[in-house]
Formats: sequence, C-alpha cells, structure tokens
Amino acid sequence: MTMVDEILWTSGFINERIIAPISPLGWSHIGPLIEELALRDPLRFLGYPDAETIPLTRLWRGLPYANARAFRIFYKVFPDFFLPEDAYRYFPNGDVSLRTRAPYPRWRDAPRVLFSLLRAFFADPFNVSPLHNYRHWARYVRVHDARVAALRARVETLVHAEPRAIFDALREVMQLHCGVLRIHRWSLIDADLTFGLLKRLVAAWVDREHVNEIIARLVADVPNKTLEIDTQLRQLSNLQSPICNLQDFLAEHGHRSFSIDIAVPTFAEAPEQVMQLLSNDERRKTKDERFSSFVIRPSSWWKRTIFDWVLALARHYLALREDQRYYWQKSLALARRLYLMLADRLVTEGVIAAREEVFYATHDELVAYFDHRLPKAELARAIAARQAEWREYQRAFEQSPATAYPPFLQGDVPLWNAPQRVLSQWRGRAISPGVGRGVARVVHTPNELVRVQYGDVLVAPATDPAWTPVFARLAGLVVERGGVLSHSAVVAREYRVPAVAGIANIVAEIRDGEIIEVDGSRGCVSRVVG
Repeated sequence: MTMVDEILWTSGFINERIIAPISPLGWSHIGPLIEELALRDPLRFLGYPDAETIPLTRLWRGLPYANARAFRIFYKVFPDFFLPEDAYRYFPNGDVSLRTRAPYPRWRDAPRVLFSLLRAFFADPFNVSPLHNYRHWARYVRVHDARVAALRARVETLVHAEPRAIFDALREVMQLHCGVLRIHRWSLIDADLTFGLLKRLVAAWVDREHVNEIIARLVADVPNKTLEIDTQLRQLSNLQSPICNLQDFLAEHGHRSFSIDIAVPTFAEAPEQVMQLLSNDERRKTKDERFSSFVIRPSSWWKRTIFDWVLALARHYLALREDQRYYWQKSLALARRLYLMLADRLVTEGVIAAREEVFYATHDELVAYFDHRLPKAELARAIAARQAEWREYQRAFEQSPATAYPPFLQGDVPLWNAPQRVLSQWRGRAISPGVGRGVARVVHTPNELVRVQYGDVLVAPATDPAWTPVFARLAGLVVERGGVLSHSAVVAREYRVPAVAGIANIVAEIRDGEIIEVDGSRGCVSRVVG
C-alpha cells in the first residue's frame, strides 16, 4: 500500500463551503491558498517537522479533501476543557479521542511547540491575539475595499490588454485573497475558543440544564453582512416593482455568489438567482423582544467581568464568520471576471468553443499557454478531457447527491460515519434551540430553494450564507455538516429556527414531503407518524 493509499482524508474542513464538485480552474485558483494558509502554516506554527512535505489537500471526483492527520495534530494540543465543539467533524464517527494518537506533538516536543507558537505570535501579534483580531479586521476592511475598488476600475480597462496585464491583475487578486484569509484563519480559531468558553461559563456559573437556549439568546441579533443582505432582499420582496431597485442591490452586493467556486456566476451576472430568493409571503418570523433583550449574568462582580468580556468577544467573532466570506467574494468575483477575459481570447484563437470552458483548465495551464510554453492543441485536449471527466462527476453527483460526497476517504475508498438512528429518530448536534415541525424539504443545490415553502423543514447537506433568505420561511433546519459555529447555526439562531447538525446520511434517510420534528435543544430529529 502506498503512502497516498494510507492517508485518511476528511471533507469536514471544506464540505460546508464547497458542497458540490468544484471546477478545475476554481480549485487551482483557491486550493493552493487554502492548503498554505489554513493547513500548512498552522502546522508550521506548531513546529511540525514535516510541515513542508506532508500532503494536505486533494480532489476526489471533483470534491476537495484535507489530510485528517493535520487536524489530529491541531487538536491534540487542546485540553478537553478548551476543545472546540465543532472539532468532531474531522474525526470518523466524531471520535475526538483519536487526536491523542497523532504522532505529534509528544510531551518532549513541548519546547518546540511553545517556541514556534511564540514566533508566530510575535511575527503578527495584532492578528493572532483574540483581543485584537477583530479590531485588526475592522481596519483591514477599509484597505480591502479601497484596493477592490481600484482594481475593479483597472479591470475594466483590460478588455483588450495583453494577457500579461491580466495575469498581473490576477496576482493582485491573489494578494487580496491572502489578506482576507490570513485574518480569517485566526478569527475562526478565536470564534471556536470564545464561543466554547462562553458555553462552559454558562454551564458552570449560570444554568447547566438550559445552556443551549441561554447561549442562543446571548449571541442573538449580532449584526453581520449575511443578515444585512437578507434584510435588503425582504425589502425588495415588499416592493410593487422590485426590478427597479434590483440594480441598486446588485451594485452593492452583486459580487455575491452561491459558491466560492469562480465557475459559478455572481448575482450581478445572473440576477435571476436573486429573483428566485424573493418571496411575497408576509408570514415571517418576528423578533421576540423578550428574546432580543435577554440578559443573564453571574452574581459575583469578578465572574460578571469575565463573563461579559468573553461574551463580547464571542459576539464579535460570530459576526466575522459571516462577514469575512462576504468580503472574500469581492476578490473572487474579480478573479472570475479576469479569467473570463482570458477565455474570450481562447475562444478567438479556437482553443475552446465557449468561454465557460475555461473553467476546465488550470491556472498553470493558462499561464503556460499565454507564455507560449504550452501548444494550442495540447491545451485544447487537456480542457476537453477534463470537461468530460468533470461532467461525469457532476452527473454522478446530481443522480445521488446524498451519497456523492463521503465525509472521509481512506486513500480512494469512501468511509461513512455510522448514523446514530433509533427507529424513526436521529441524534445530532443541537445548534439552535426550540422545537419545530413541518414538511421535510430536501434540498441539495440553490436551484431547489424555490421549492421551500412557509412552515417547511429544510433538510440539506449544508447551507451557504446566500441561502439565508429562505430561513424566514422555515419551521426547522437539519444539516449533515457543520456545527454550532457554522453558517447554518449562526443564521438559524438569528431567525429562531430550531436546528440540528451533524447527522450522518440524514439527507438520504429523510424523504422529501414527509412530516418531521426538529428539537434543536436536545439535538433530535424525528419522523411524525400518523
């Protein structure tokens, strides 16, 4: 058995963000960044000796995976008390004790780990520190938006420019990606730590029995870009003629997309995506003022001080989980525009028949072609072969979306978590409290969201931030992927939608149209019989 065959791969790190096969160009554009900034750098920060050589990412049938060993190493350094709840996603059957079997770090590696962490901290202290990361982000956003605006203006002048100028602009786009992701990776850690600590403080100092309900109230009504967009979409729905205001919406938010795959059109390019999210149904969840103004704090002054400090940090970092995706998509939209400019040249030169075929090339192939290092016929053959391969992947995914994306691979062999099911009841992770009952609406792609009606229970592999307008219609939410800090969880709590996550194979086991009940306080999903 080769080394690759022995590797355990997990989709848990990426499958909430990329829920379907990603295009070859899309992965070649962001895959190296994800590998370097989200996986290889953290291994360096821990002083892992093989950080430069360990295989960390791969595509399997067009679907991205990460080496599970990296997560065993990351979480081995966490004591049980601080272990993030969402860590279960990276271990088969959620068995987080597997992290103790990681080959690194051992007790004798402690000095190396400490030295490496201190070096990472002092190299970028305002980004690494949870006390400053959210402030660092607030400052960065102004710089990011100014650079995006300048680059957008420049991109419009490149329509007839030499390919070299387009690749120069793409390098600037990559720098924008890096700026967001370098902050985002620490924001994610800070969200895990502060939310987990807040939950433990509630259990220890306030109320052990109603932790989920209390936490949901404490972190409710956190302003973020996802909810801001949803509010504007509701306003469009209530207009007699929403088309006249749609252009204003797209001017501000048109860079948004249903995916971080640059092969997927933005809202500005395909406004019909926005129109299908609009609903004239006035029966919407209203905010409960008692819920919104809920305040609970420990009795002693020193406990209150610590509690309020942790709560404030947790609320900051929950907002950043939503906002940072929004800003990243600004530079992703620029990348898509630039690659389509190259596609127009490929069409003119007879390499491809339609500009969308460029997404079956890779970035390196495009660079080599326009540098005259890759013959035209060879690039055309590579694109055609990959297009046929990816269409087969997409066809298989569409035929069986519930089983097309295994949570783990052993080499190339899919491994499935064992479903925790008793008769017609499933147990998962309680991510938004309350009990809701309704018709199950099983959805795999954004195109199916139009089927979701008021009072339905949405059942999906995961939800994207761009799906949130339908949350106002839901009686409940069930997702296979994600955890208490996922996009699904954050938005479900804002909309007071009972929600459960982390139930293996639930999308395959629940039938569209049957009645189910979601208990988001206990983490239970049940069929309603009779």
